[in-house]
Amino acid sequence: MIGNSVLRGEVIRTRDDVQYIAQEPQLSLGARARKTGLSALGRLLGFTVWGLVMAGWFLTYVPVLGVLAAAAVLAGATASPGWELVWFALVVVVVAGAGLGLWGWRWPDAFEVWVSSRVFRFGRRIRYRWQWSDLMAAAGLHARDARHRVLVPRLLWVRLGRYADVLTVQLCPGVTREHLAEKVEALRSEFHALDVRLLPAAKRGWICLRVIHADTLADVITAPRSAAEVDLSAVQIGRCDDGTPWLLRLLEHHLLVAGATGAGKGSVVWSVLAQLAPAIRDGWVRVIGIDPKGGMELGMGRGLFHMLAHRSEEDLVVALEVAAALVQERAEKLAGHARRHTPTTAEPFVLVVIDEIASLTAYITDRQLKERAKAALGRLLTKGRAPGVSVIGCVQDPRKDVLDLRNLFTTRIGLRLGERTEVDMVLGDGARARGARCDEISDLTPGVGYVVQDSTRTVARVRAAFVDDEQIRYLAATYPSPTSEDPYVTQLPVQRRSARKTARTGDTGEVS
Repeated sequence: MIGNSVLRGEVIRTRDDVQYIAQEPQLSLGARARKTGLSALGRLLGFTVWGLVMAGWFLTYVPVLGVLAAAAVLAGATASPGWELVWFALVVVVVAGAGLGLWGWRWPDAFEVWVSSRVFRFGRRIRYRWQWSDLMAAAGLHARDARHRVLVPRLLWVRLGRYADVLTVQLCPGVTREHLAEKVEALRSEFHALDVRLLPAAKRGWICLRVIHADTLADVITAPRSAAEVDLSAVQIGRCDDGTPWLLRLLEHHLLVAGATGAGKGSVVWSVLAQLAPAIRDGWVRVIGIDPKGGMELGMGRGLFHMLAHRSEEDLVVALEVAAALVQERAEKLAGHARRHTPTTAEPFVLVVIDEIASLTAYITDRQLKERAKAALGRLLTKGRAPGVSVIGCVQDPRKDVLDLRNLFTTRIGLRLGERTEVDMVLGDGARARGARCDEISDLTPGVGYVVQDSTRTVARVRAAFVDDEQIRYLAATYPSPTSEDPYVTQLPVQRRSARKTARTGDTGEVS
């Protein structure tokens, strides 16, 4: 086993605290000169071969420059040696440079895609390979084996991207994922990157590093048009930092959105509602809105909601209890018939949107109302997934004494937060070490955050689309909910059954 440990990791140095003294034969001055010359010639030859391989690889990776180089070589082969060949080379260089400069000036986007970005990416590949071993040793990510050899994690391969690169690393014995997570900041600084995050790899003992070099989320993202067919398992509400759409799974999931004031919690909520709007109009999705701010946050889109509670604390709690009672009623219907709910117009998918969840769990002054709210919310989060009732809860203060049910949310989004400790409160232990720097998000980029799903520990940086007031009014007018219910006059299903039972008893009494 010890002999095979070299396969895991890279040997960079043997033991240096033991020196072996060997008698070297005395060489004459000429012999030493020949030996030194041969060594230098060997190094020069090796460097030349390496340079030619890298040049060929570079011209292949940047095909525009490869085509120009091939054309220049073919044309230069027809020129006679001497000054004619020199002038020909100068003309080729000037014409090619002028052409590339004109291309970059007139069509900068195409030039960036085909030339400049590829050149920079190839340079990053060389830098990764060139300094990897020294960087691992300098960062303390090394170990010694039984033969006192110094081992560092091995860089297996590099997958280059336009905005980010993925490095696949084989860990050496004695170096773990946690050790690498502690040195993420050192790697980010040495790679001159915006961020470095850990990703799971396909094999045990491997790890992937995602090195991000460009911020694709700096600009405001406009909300995409509402999809003709709504897929509750992949709702597009924004974009990830690798340029791919941010797809959110609502079916059988609860969503917690945590962020300071102005962090963009409303962008997440309204992006979700904008994509669900066609299903709301068709009647197989219903939304129950709970707005403790008196309707200032959700009231503008009143037409989208089946129920909107905002007038009093009693209304807020009643709306929660309506949703919790619906969960119990559906669970009783599904018992023995199905394990999952399928949304239909008769039994729609229900989404409960709570604008400030702490207003229900911590800030209600009436103790009985607070206990009712906590009990209803607990039933929703523990039992609501299978019967087709999901919750989106927004919170500013994620501390345990404010929101003690946060671990019941299967998908958690951390927007801009005020303190480092709050990151792990929202996204789970070690989330910040894995790259979720919610406390460093600028207040000029609302909607930017990090997301962690319950099924994986992978951290993704995302930005929700911005939905302005005009779009909200348009959605409410174009995709209104076909049903409407007022929490002020609503009876819970349990109350309805009790009322029907009382009515039947009263009728029997009159007959007798």
